[in-house]
Amino acid sequence: MARGAMQHVELDEAAESSAPAPAPPARPARLWWWVGGVAGAVVAALVVTQVVLDGRERAASARLAATPGVVRAIDEDVGVLWRPDPAATGVLTQGIEVGGAVLGLSVADDGSQAFVALDQRTGQQRFSTPLVGADADRARSLDRSAAGTCVPVPAGDGTPRQAACLVSDGFVHYGDEGVETRKPATSTRVVLLDTADGRVVADVSAPGATTLTALPGLAVVGVPARDGRTEVTGRDIRTGDVRWRFDPPLPGADRRAFAGEVRLFAVDGLVGVTIPGWTATVLSPSGQVLRASRPGNADHAVDPVAGRAVLLYSSGSGGLWSTLVERGRADVELPGEVLPFTVDDGSVPDLVLTSGGNVRGWDRSTGEARWKSDVVASVNALVLRGRVYLSTQAGVVALDGRTGDVVWRGATAEGNVPGFLVTDGELLVAADQPVGGGPRSELVAYALDDGRTVWRVPLPDGLRSSVALGHLFLGWGDDGRLAVLG
Repeated sequence: MARGAMQHVELDEAAESSAPAPAPPARPARLWWWVGGVAGAVVAALVVTQVVLDGRERAASARLAATPGVVRAIDEDVGVLWRPDPAATGVLTQGIEVGGAVLGLSVADDGSQAFVALDQRTGQQRFSTPLVGADADRARSLDRSAAGTCVPVPAGDGTPRQAACLVSDGFVHYGDEGVETRKPATSTRVVLLDTADGRVVADVSAPGATTLTALPGLAVVGVPARDGRTEVTGRDIRTGDVRWRFDPPLPGADRRAFAGEVRLFAVDGLVGVTIPGWTATVLSPSGQVLRASRPGNADHAVDPVAGRAVLLYSSGSGGLWSTLVERGRADVELPGEVLPFTVDDGSVPDLVLTSGGNVRGWDRSTGEARWKSDVVASVNALVLRGRVYLSTQAGVVALDGRTGDVVWRGATAEGNVPGFLVTDGELLVAADQPVGGGPRSELVAYALDDGRTVWRVPLPDGLRSSVALGHLFLGWGDDGRLAVLG
């Protein structure tokens, strides 16, 4: 075939079309990694957020549970955990709580005295430190709870690591018709004890002392004198050395409205001396008079939740005035009687309530009125989550803490009135009790947000009302006996 001649060529198109098509380019692996990473990060962020929220909620619940006056969780299965005898009742009312126990001076069946710790849930004794031996005369007394007393020694973190007890072998023997005999004391001491195990830290003589209060490092005692005065001395709590003396005025003649004896109290680093017929004297820890007494029918109240003293004064026209006393702040005088909060979570700062025909809210810093409400408080008040909760003759009421406006009302059964308001931080609980005896009282639990009744159950047999004492939920009957509820 000559070069350049045309040649016949056949193309095999079927062969070409049956060849596999090239695969599409694969998606870069890093794209899948990015998508997966974003999804994982979102999930992780949600988990972390939930953990943080759960942690905050647990922390908030823990803070609220530690707030003075908030009791352990209450549900509709509430019942009697244990019933204190008179000696244990005396321990409860001394109000020292440490590590789930209540501590105080107790009188045993044989008349001996000891510093004891009782488990709040069971009433079982955790420890007992003997302080005074057996006394047959005291054992025969009808009121074995009438002994000396113990007070917490304040600490910086609010947990009393020590307690000071005024211990005496003298007492008043009470009979059926009142005071029968007095047994003069031959020994009176101030004993400093460790609240963790009852160990005696110091034990010093305080001859003739009948009343005691304490500040860090300082025991303040009152000793009645022959002329009717009471000498007040501030003493080193470990050695008994006298640091200062204060001589209150003679008690006034008018003792009709308030107590008829000199009393001591300590709060917020201050010492108060209440003298019948006079307003209270306020002293510094060094014994300096910060607020002198003046004639007048007066008394005092200690507001442990707010950490301040309230001096009460009756004017000549019969009106009652309250003076707020706090260290480092100017006194604020308010008309009416201060209604202390039995629980305050701090959600309405500087709010103070007074009661007297109505309820008024005041600013603690300025003394200026914030609001006025026509409700009439009958028992106590609580502040939680920006609201003020009150027990009134007409039922339980929730007010807006900023304005005093009524948020909700919780009615009681006809012919009943609500008692002391108690909270576990989740519910508001009060005894719905008949005014004139009648059927058994009931415990009613209200929702904090809208006041709806969550549950209603009869109080255990023999109990008429309920109250919070520290973190304890207590019931009591017409016979005055207490029961620890839970």
